[in-house]
Amino acid sequence: MERRQPPPSFPRGWTVLVAVLGLMLPGRQGAAGYYPRFSPFFFLCTHHGELAGDGEQGEVLVSLQLAGNPTCYVPGQEYHVTISTSTFFDGLLVTGLYTSTSVQASQSIGGPSTFGFGIMSDRQFGNQFMCSVVASHVSHLPTTNLSFVWIAPPAGTGCVNFMATATHRGQVIFKDALAQQLCEQGAPTEASLHPHLAEMHSDSIILRDDFDSYHQLELNPSMWFECSNCEVGEQCGVIMHGSAVTFCEPYGPRELTTTSLNTTTASVLQFSIGSGSCRFSYTDPSIIVSYTRNNSADWIQLEKIRAPSNVSTVIHILYLPEDAKGENVQFQWKQEYVHAGEVYEACWALDNILIINAAHRQIVLEDNLDPVDTGNWLFFPGATVKHSCQSDGNSIYFHGTEGSEFNFATTRDVDLSTEDTQEQWAEEFESQPKGWDISGAVIGTECGTLESGSSMVFLRDGERKLCTPYMDTTGYGNLRFYFSMGGTCDSGEAHENDVLLYAKIEGKKEHIALDTLTYASYKVPSLASVVISPELQTPATKFCLKQKNHQGHNKNVWAVDYFHVLPVLPSTITHMIQFSINLGCGTHQPGNSVYLEFSTNHGRSWSLLHTECLPEICAGSHLPHSTIYASENYSGWNRITIPLPSAALTRNTRIRWRQTGPIHGNMWAIDNIYIGPSCLRFCSGRGQCTRNGCKCDPGYSGPACEMASQTFPVFISESFGSSRLSSYHNFYSIRGAEVSFGCGVLASGKALVFNKDGRRQLITSFLDSSQSRFLQFTLRLGSKSVLSTCKAPDQPGEGVLLHYSYDNGITWKLLEHYSYLNYHEPRIISVELPEDARQFGIQFRWWQPYHSSQGEDVWAIDEIIMTSVLFNSISLDFTNLVEVTQSLGFYLGNIQPCCGHDWTLCFTGDSKLTSSMRYVETQSMQIGASYMIQFNLVMGCGQQFTPHMDNQVKLEYSTNHGLTWHLVQEECLPSMPSCQEFTSASIYHSSEFMQWRRITALLPQKTWSSATRFRWSQCYYTVQDEWALDNIYIGQQCPNMCNGHGWCDHGVCRCDPGYQGTDCHPETSLPSTVMSDFENPNGLKTEWQEVIGGEIVKPEQGCGVISSGSSLYFTKDGKRQLVSWDLDTTWADFVQFYIQIGGESSSCNKPDNREEGVLLQYSNNGGISWHLLAEMYFSDFSKPRFVYLELPAAAKTPCTRFRWWQPVFSGEGYDQWAIDDIIILSEKQKQIIPVINPTLPQNFYEKPAFDYPM
Repeated sequence: MERRQPPPSFPRGWTVLVAVLGLMLPGRQGAAGYYPRFSPFFFLCTHHGELAGDGEQGEVLVSLQLAGNPTCYVPGQEYHVTISTSTFFDGLLVTGLYTSTSVQASQSIGGPSTFGFGIMSDRQFGNQFMCSVVASHVSHLPTTNLSFVWIAPPAGTGCVNFMATATHRGQVIFKDALAQQLCEQGAPTEASLHPHLAEMHSDSIILRDDFDSYHQLELNPSMWFECSNCEVGEQCGVIMHGSAVTFCEPYGPRELTTTSLNTTTASVLQFSIGSGSCRFSYTDPSIIVSYTRNNSADWIQLEKIRAPSNVSTVIHILYLPEDAKGENVQFQWKQEYVHAGEVYEACWALDNILIINAAHRQIVLEDNLDPVDTGNWLFFPGATVKHSCQSDGNSIYFHGTEGSEFNFATTRDVDLSTEDTQEQWAEEFESQPKGWDISGAVIGTECGTLESGSSMVFLRDGERKLCTPYMDTTGYGNLRFYFSMGGTCDSGEAHENDVLLYAKIEGKKEHIALDTLTYASYKVPSLASVVISPELQTPATKFCLKQKNHQGHNKNVWAVDYFHVLPVLPSTITHMIQFSINLGCGTHQPGNSVYLEFSTNHGRSWSLLHTECLPEICAGSHLPHSTIYASENYSGWNRITIPLPSAALTRNTRIRWRQTGPIHGNMWAIDNIYIGPSCLRFCSGRGQCTRNGCKCDPGYSGPACEMASQTFPVFISESFGSSRLSSYHNFYSIRGAEVSFGCGVLASGKALVFNKDGRRQLITSFLDSSQSRFLQFTLRLGSKSVLSTCKAPDQPGEGVLLHYSYDNGITWKLLEHYSYLNYHEPRIISVELPEDARQFGIQFRWWQPYHSSQGEDVWAIDEIIMTSVLFNSISLDFTNLVEVTQSLGFYLGNIQPCCGHDWTLCFTGDSKLTSSMRYVETQSMQIGASYMIQFNLVMGCGQQFTPHMDNQVKLEYSTNHGLTWHLVQEECLPSMPSCQEFTSASIYHSSEFMQWRRITALLPQKTWSSATRFRWSQCYYTVQDEWALDNIYIGQQCPNMCNGHGWCDHGVCRCDPGYQGTDCHPETSLPSTVMSDFENPNGLKTEWQEVIGGEIVKPEQGCGVISSGSSLYFTKDGKRQLVSWDLDTTWADFVQFYIQIGGESSSCNKPDNREEGVLLQYSNNGGISWHLLAEMYFSDFSKPRFVYLELPAAAKTPCTRFRWWQPVFSGEGYDQWAIDDIIILSEKQKQIIPVINPTLPQNFYEKPAFDYPM
């Protein structure tokens, strides 16, 4: 997240509390050499937001040069200053903002901008500072540079930050851009400190030497007993940082020995070795690290290391055995002797030698570096501790000039363990575990107790290996187990006895190495804690331990116990880390990034603190933050707060900030570090966590800094009319976007189009959503056209995520994910806010995590509204008259109880009283993609409608304010060209609506407009032709339109009884078979959901015998259809039946055209949409025929219904048809049929006379 300049509106940024205009000194720029002089006149000022380089104004560059490039100022001296910019200005004001360098300056400049798990805060509340006008300039001629003389302020003023604000023709080009920072000569923190890291026998360190802390490039005699043929300095360049102890004498001997140390509480010995810029060798003898006790002449080998054979430096970490711990122990590095007559070919050097004291476990690390507590840090090669990079007080500052390949800062180990870990799965090895793959092991206590009870001990001959069963690891984030090698058992002797920990994903060959458990590191049983990274979070992953080699039975024995897994983050966050970071120190440095990592094994292996896990590209639990900080997102000071993951919560966890990418010229700094137990609610992202609780930023108070002294907007409505991104005060950050027609019109006019390089995101300012219920906006992800300027995303991860944060961006919770596969049309989206997204100080973020480059994977957003009522939607149950009159206009209808519903819109009466139609019409509303309409309709309420009269009810729409009306759904029939699916029109006949029925429909594209209205109308009617509407909903579609089994209520499904879930799927399995022979008229209603226009007739009636006995015969007026109940057809294979359409008799006469045939269709969403299975062609079925159809895969779902439908006929008594013996079954069930249904046809097993080709 890049630190943004606030939009250029003067109330933000710094505010001058004394009228500045009165202070501007006359500046005549006359003869050469005469510049305006500005002597400092001080006044109080406030500053909002931290000091950061400018970012938003199309990257305007500002530089301020002082003649002679002084590194500090001398009080009272005059300096020639030139300010130059990359764009023209005609007005310029340069202000000096003074910050104290003293330790008491506890408040940072406006508080470093608070950053969280994924974002910085912007709006700090003003701090009081001293300011002076350094220069002011107004001219008719635009220019890009200006020179003036600055008189430095009196002694004791501290550091000055030069802030520049420029205008051109009244438009602010940049505001409060930090151009330069200069501190007073001899200021207390100005000494470029690389702190004295050399120390012995302190609380955290037994011995530490970086060979930079002792005078005159000598060895410190209190630490080093003797050194043969060595020199201290940079003879071989930089090994880690500064000087090292170098061995270059070709004849030897080469050795370095410590003085006597008390190592009783030591844990590991760490050192760096390399040849630096000197020559290296492949043949020089090895270097032996050894120890001796009580001044004995016998040296015991700890490790044998090859002499450096390339230019890189290696950090070695050696675990000290019990024998090496005592009150009088010395360590020695010694290169083995060369053969007689030969010499050493190469040089080598040691640096950063460290023995850690494990006696005092610290449970918190807190350091503001004023002054630095060296006990908190192991090493920081490449850095100094100084007041720099516009820090407030000291920071650990990496100046980017080091020749070394190492630029990092490592803390000491902190005890972050917690008692209440909730493992998701565990194995204690008290008995043989089921499903594990284990060889070479026994269960027992041969190696003592590891965690508790027995453990798995690997002591047999042959392969020694352990693998867990394949597990669903999508919810796991941390694998832990206790491990030992040696101790009371036979120990390992060399690295070939190491044990490898690796993972394997089902279906993939390769082993993914996780760690190497080294032979000498686990003589005392200890906990191994390993990150289960997102690529290992799959439905089937297993973890294995395997020993490389061993010497046989009971040799090089190892044991494991208590294998268990934990979630990525603990359910209640117990620990956190907070720090401020500045990448670039005000200069633009592309490619500079810093990794924040942790180690739980004294630095032997490191993992990122967090790795992001996003929809479509990661199956694990959602995590939108990765602890990699890139300079393009973190320029300027940013306070970052991170909940610690389960994997880091161990007794020995250390943290490191490591720079990646080119070191040279890339400056960065860290400050105000806190690692330890979490402060209450992370101080809401508006305060610094300390061991005494939250220290709130100005303007906030309360134990969690949750009380603010200002209010936030309770409503926003933004339609992106202006092209100036800086004018949008409702948004804290707009990145990678422009206001344009690049994706066409979304809601109205231009939209905010995200098509640029770099990060693409939109973050709102702080809002008060406590009274809101919805967030509504129009979104488009590319378009279907390949040639468009709105190119659609085409890879997983290129969709858009909508997050919300209530703690200033420390945690971003996922509201919705808009997949890259959809939304290629503008779509109005309404999101109901969950409970914790409805509070004070909320922010919303639309973010595209990945895109290919500029102009690719484009998306756009428009018409963003946060509100308590949904705009562009109607939801009425007719209980509230005010709502009804706001949404609807109706003629000749009344709000009254009707047909068993208490309040409805009911149309009764006679058209003789009036010759006009009766109708109800909605207000005009914006309709877009994925909008739906849903309502209840009843016609006649059991009474027959008047026959032979156009008394149907039509549903129509108008996009021109009611001038012309068109059917919402036109009919689409077999003889018509370009029919997607065969459907009836939105004209409703009373035969289908004798009782209340719900209609649900997706609104087609022709209805989309910014002002669409709908109407239900009836043209002709008599007294008995009454009808009523209830429960009207027009708006954003609910998930899958509730699959036709629920009511849509403000975008959320209210499911019918028997259905559940966000989109209303069946609670229990539905019936899966149909066998209907139509012999029993009473069974018709129970076996079929709907029979309209048809009845059961005896063999001598209707169309005669169809298969055998009675049949279902359709002859009535209105609608003719037969609809099954919803079925679970997952395992069904076929549908078969006998049918006759027309014939030779008057009771069964021939149809004349194709529409009068019968269609067999299926629906997977409760009848909202129908798909064709077969068309029974009108002229092919004048005699009864057998039809057998195999079900396609699309018709095999847990909830499918079928219908036989005759779209058109000439009226009652015409174009009749009859059907019999309908069976829907799976092939396996065929044999059960004759027993159950004795009247079924005998030729059931024969090939059908008509096998309809699909």
